[in-house]
Amino acid sequence: MIIQSTKLIQKSKQTSNTQLPTVIKWKGQNMVRHHSFLSTINEIIAWSLDSDVTKVGIVGEPSSGKSTLAEAIAHATHKRAKIPFAVRVFAKEQLMNFKQTLAELQPANYILVFDDLSFLGADANKKQIDMIKQAETTIRHLPGGQDVKIILIYNYHYTLGLDKYLRQAHFFYYTTIGSQERENMVNFLGKKYQGLIERFRQYRVQAVAHKHWLMKIGPKEQFMYKYRQPFIPVLFYNNLSLRFIVTPTRHWIDEICPVCTIGKSINIDGQTLEEVVKAAEEKYTTRGFISALKLKLFVNGLTTYGKTTVKTLKYLDLLLEKKAVSLEDLANYYKIVITKTKLRLKPNDPLYEPPR
Repeated sequence: MIIQSTKLIQKSKQTSNTQLPTVIKWKGQNMVRHHSFLSTINEIIAWSLDSDVTKVGIVGEPSSGKSTLAEAIAHATHKRAKIPFAVRVFAKEQLMNFKQTLAELQPANYILVFDDLSFLGADANKKQIDMIKQAETTIRHLPGGQDVKIILIYNYHYTLGLDKYLRQAHFFYYTTIGSQERENMVNFLGKKYQGLIERFRQYRVQAVAHKHWLMKIGPKEQFMYKYRQPFIPVLFYNNLSLRFIVTPTRHWIDEICPVCTIGKSINIDGQTLEEVVKAAEEKYTTRGFISALKLKLFVNGLTTYGKTTVKTLKYLDLLLEKKAVSLEDLANYYKIVITKTKLRLKPNDPLYEPPR
């Protein structure tokens, strides 16, 4: 039996003394309550309140959604936490120069994401690894003398993919389990989870192959998820128990997030976001650039205009849908002319490309 009702589901008469898990809605999407991604975020937040440094490991094969999951964890955490957190996303190079990376941060509570740390040992020598360990132990004492809360998120390809000290974490998310990785996980988590680990491996294969997977929620009952619409299957371990969850992308949770956007600090040719924006404003004025940005967001389905404008747009859509008038007729009536222009960049502009 495949179940997708949003009501609490009773088992058959033979086992009527028990109940199946509750199916709930998240932003209109059905999901089983105990598969909740946000419940894992609540655990991370609760731990961080009592700990200066909280570590999260994300383990999985390439292209399995680790970076996307890290973004979702960082976003949901700073959004739900009762204290403010800034988000920063770094690569392996910034971890190898951890001391310098920390020195450039202003004192604040941080969620620091270090993306794709697989094979760190091949790129860093023993001295660099030791320096990372040392910096990690003093990370809460950022320059300025202010103690802060830090949440570290490391993602890498397999369980043993980092130095033993660095891969220790308070929470783990697993996006895939390869044939060799299964043995590593059983050794790490315990043989009691062998069946759970194997079922998750099957869910993942089924999801990729068929674009959906069926999760067992009762003796004969299963719940169907559509792959990446919006969830993927994930295993979550909190050092007490291992369980199945489903996770969406950060953009599905919230399409726009200024905190997470600032976290990705490097843009074209090493420029910061602030440098890119200032250059654009000098060319086209702040007001002109914001107007263009709002229009581009609208074209991509993200409306940021005022309520009156949005209502007018909906009314205009209705007029066009009912064929009461055409877009061309309205443009002619108001003498609106299509703008024709070219973008001419100078050779010193980072976006400049020489003519071919």
